Amino acid sequence: MLRALLVAFLIAMHHDFATVRAADKKSKGPSVEEQAVKLREDFNSTDPAVRRSAVRSMPHSPAASLLMPELFAALKDSDGEIREWAATVIGNQGEKAVGAVPQLIVQLESDPVKTTRETAARALGRIGKAVPTNRTMVGALAKASRDDADSVTRVVALGALLLMDPDNVQRRDAVRALLTHDDPLTRMKAAHALGYLADKAQIAAPEIARALQQATEPKQRAYLGRALGQVGDRKQLPILLAELERETDPTAQSEMRGAVKRLGGTPPAKK
Repeated sequence: MLRALLVAFLIAMHHDFATVRAADKKSKGPSVEEQAVKLREDFNSTDPAVRRSAVRSMPHSPAASLLMPELFAALKDSDGEIREWAATVIGNQGEKAVGAVPQLIVQLESDPVKTTRETAARALGRIGKAVPTNRTMVGALAKASRDDADSVTRVVALGALLLMDPDNVQRRDAVRALLTHDDPLTRMKAAHALGYLADKAQIAAPEIARALQQATEPKQRAYLGRALGQVGDRKQLPILLAELERETDPTAQSEMRGAVKRLGGTPPAKK
């Protein structure tokens, strides 16, 4: 009888342990490897909507590093949005993305979709920053910064060059000049690029503050507020606080509050 009870107890314990393990696995979701398998299937789909959904899910996915061949192939996809997002994902992969540089240069130089040229420029800058020994992209970025028909692509190409050479005053000033561009998105992209330079771009703080005052689109105001905090000019704090006071978008408010703190100020209590 005692032996039977012991066997029953052990069986019950095994069952409970297996149940807990299954529940724990379910709560954590699929593993990175399992995610990669599913995404690989989606990348091979003949439906561009499926491929688009897959690549859009990946900018911060740990599975991306397991799917570099698929991402490299996606740079040649017939769908411009897929090419754009593939460049975005690849740019985050650092040294693993070096093999994509030639195709990213092709995209920057000749892709008919301007947002794809823009993301190719950004990706090349990030790869160049991560791999200082590779400067094969500099010529293409410099040409795009002068000649591309799209002002956003031009400023992003300049920003990519600055990522690799943050002490280049000539390029910093070229980006700074675009803070007064007629196009508000171009102004925001210029501020975003200068924000990466921190106090090396402090000279541009008044123009960033002016761009923030002019901006109306919440996402642009969020990026401009963040950049103003990054460059670190405390003299712009009154403008930043005034813009925060009139801001209604939660994301933009959050970025501006963070910028106020960066500048040593105290953001007002949340309403």
